Amino acid sequence: MPQPRLLAAALLASSLALRPGTAAAQTPAPSGGTPPAGPPPSFEIRGRIVDTANTPIPQASVTLRLKANGLTVAGALAGRDGAFRITGLRPGRFSIRVAYIGYAPVIQDVTLPPTTPVLDLGVAKLAPVAVTLSGVTVKEERAAVVTEPDRNAYRAKDLAPGAANASELLEHVPSVQVDMDGKVSLRGNENVVVQINGRPTPMRGAQLAAYLKTLSANVIDRIEVIPNPSAKYDPEGMAGIINVALKSNVDLGLSGAVNTAVSDADRYNGSGNLGYQSGPWSTFVGVGLVSDHRTAVGVNDRERFDATNALQSITGQDILLRPRQRGQNLNATVDYKLSPRDVLSNALILSHRGSGEASTTTQTLLSGAGATLDQYVRPREADATGTMFDYDVALKRTLAPRVHEISTELRFNRSHDEDANDERRLSGTSYRDGKIERNDAVTQQLTAQVDYLKAFAKRRTKLEAGWKSNVRWIDRDYAVTVDPTGTGTWAPSPLSNVLAFDEGVHAVYAVLSQGVKKWDLQAGLRGEYANRTFSLATQRYPYDYASLFPSAVASYTLAPNTTLKSSYSRRIRRPGTQELNPFPNYFDADNVFFGNPDLRPEYTDAMELGLTKTGSKGMLQISPFYRRTTNIIRIDINTTDTLDTREVTSISFRNLAHSDSWGSDLTGQLRLSPRFTALTNFGLFKQVTDGGSTSAVGSNAIGWMGRINVTSEVTRTLTIQAAYNYRAPLKIERGEYGAQQVANVALRRKIQGDRGAVLLRVADPFEMVRFRIKTSDGKVLQLTERNPQSRVVFLGYQYNFGRPPRVRQVTPEQTGGGSVGFGTPGS
Repeated sequence: MPQPRLLAAALLASSLALRPGTAAAQTPAPSGGTPPAGPPPSFEIRGRIVDTANTPIPQASVTLRLKANGLTVAGALAGRDGAFRITGLRPGRFSIRVAYIGYAPVIQDVTLPPTTPVLDLGVAKLAPVAVTLSGVTVKEERAAVVTEPDRNAYRAKDLAPGAANASELLEHVPSVQVDMDGKVSLRGNENVVVQINGRPTPMRGAQLAAYLKTLSANVIDRIEVIPNPSAKYDPEGMAGIINVALKSNVDLGLSGAVNTAVSDADRYNGSGNLGYQSGPWSTFVGVGLVSDHRTAVGVNDRERFDATNALQSITGQDILLRPRQRGQNLNATVDYKLSPRDVLSNALILSHRGSGEASTTTQTLLSGAGATLDQYVRPREADATGTMFDYDVALKRTLAPRVHEISTELRFNRSHDEDANDERRLSGTSYRDGKIERNDAVTQQLTAQVDYLKAFAKRRTKLEAGWKSNVRWIDRDYAVTVDPTGTGTWAPSPLSNVLAFDEGVHAVYAVLSQGVKKWDLQAGLRGEYANRTFSLATQRYPYDYASLFPSAVASYTLAPNTTLKSSYSRRIRRPGTQELNPFPNYFDADNVFFGNPDLRPEYTDAMELGLTKTGSKGMLQISPFYRRTTNIIRIDINTTDTLDTREVTSISFRNLAHSDSWGSDLTGQLRLSPRFTALTNFGLFKQVTDGGSTSAVGSNAIGWMGRINVTSEVTRTLTIQAAYNYRAPLKIERGEYGAQQVANVALRRKIQGDRGAVLLRVADPFEMVRFRIKTSDGKVLQLTERNPQSRVVFLGYQYNFGRPPRVRQVTPEQTGGGSVGFGTPGS
């Protein structure tokens, strides 16, 4: 079936499965199989679940059983305000059980009389219970997709059972794309912030891509997509935030896991983790490594035209690339409970990466008539290494869980990156135009913050406030030596430079949340003062500015399984040092990048609506959005630029007037049975860029993308997963990106009980991964293509060991542990 039809069919099936009421009762038929007589079920039971501090307990489970035989007839999960509804019931006598992990359950007999169509049980209070060793293992079944007013959370083990690392998990998240270099984007926008456990990652670009490939999927609990974050969060990331939430609780005693996957001698990844929990101590250590060597072929073709549009010349480049990448990382956390209220947390990240690329470019210059004018070969060798140290210490005082908390945090990060690039032009056995570039950069960053939370349960009000300061220092030496004649005499080039970059961002925020009947409302404001100084050997570019970032969310519960929401936030994109540095950086002999030191930050005002409907067979969500970006930073391509007396294509950045984009995401989850699930996503958007009165640069484009992810548990021990992702061609300023698509297939078979598994993963089995961009300014037409060796077969092994948490069970026939059963409505 063609892809659009396949996506439509899956989404249609998902919508048909979403009958009203996750909590709708399925009244069992008598043993003879004849349906019971009488009118359709129309009665309901409702109530609210809170803890002993009167704080709502979202996701608390409610189970309703017939009193006569104990048969389960319905169930529900509490909403954000702790409320639940069970519809479609018949009058009768039932036993209701309310439970949540870490709390003593409530078990109570209720009678639904024929004269009461709606029975309001009031409020049940659950009391925390201590975790102790026992002989019964507790298993918690959670939804694969959880929707909240500001985010979607996807459970890792349901996204991609065969994934080995975080990068492979992200490939399966709706609206998220990971390109062949490991770069992450959201809704087609690479300006997205990746967080680990709610903290922005200190790494960017290639280092972040390498780190995500060494972060084991085994230690990831869920992936959260936050397209419109509140004022509590840093406003960086125009497209929003992707949070990788690690498993927060290690097993009691000693536990751990190992995970390996191998394709060949140069392509492999592995990871391991070890956890220990005893008394006030909780520790976790994880290590990972990755190696990825592959080849790619590509072309850079340039056609030059005169004023009459006649072809003057053709430059053709055939490129053979052999990129390589290696990385290792270590994550360690140590938490110590100083007192019943205070917890001291320490987190350490160490990362090392090595990468490089050997390439050979065969260049041919033809006249407009097709005659060969010149032909030569340019070999290029690039090597890069990087190390990163990140330490975070935090102290949290909990006066009442989720009610009254204050936390302080201090974080220091240091990274050191070195790279070298050697490029020459061969003429027979000799060379000329030799050039060697060396970069040496050190980045240091210090962050301090204080966060405060106070909730008022009776009024359903919550106040969050805080302060955060972040300072960053970058020192970079760029040295270039050249040998124009190929005599072996290398001399310093005037392109060499030294730069320093200092940046400070200081912010305060406040966010107020309020529940009113079926409404959940939130409003926030963040104020920032930022300053940066970009310095070269002979020039300084200081810039400082103040910004306000408001946010708002409104969520309305139309029905127990249907929620309507709207949100607004303001975001910022601050130019990076590469975008600011005006010195040239060559991609190859004819393509060079220049930064622009006069770039200003760009601001985006983002508005989004959302309608989410859940049911016993899945979920359907539609999210229309609108974004307006001012001072937008866009790529500026000049195909007729000149550098060192040679004509080149230069790539730089510039601020344009503004850009408007609007569209919608449609996400559906279909769960036909516990053994078959499908997750689909379709996004359509229109983007219009206005270059302003002084620029002819602009664009008006429609883009769309779609994906489908199917998981089938063929047997109790064998799981198969297949995924397909497509992104349509997209017009940009002075050009167009080509279509992109990729497919992945994975098999996972359990062995050694549930402790081990063997994995077989085939990445891009049909070799569909391609990169293509076509640009033109009316004088020169350039086509760039890259075709990587993308089909890879991995064979992997996973093993888990340790003792899972065990909870002493409350006697099943009564409420215990301090919990209080349902009282009068609203009590």
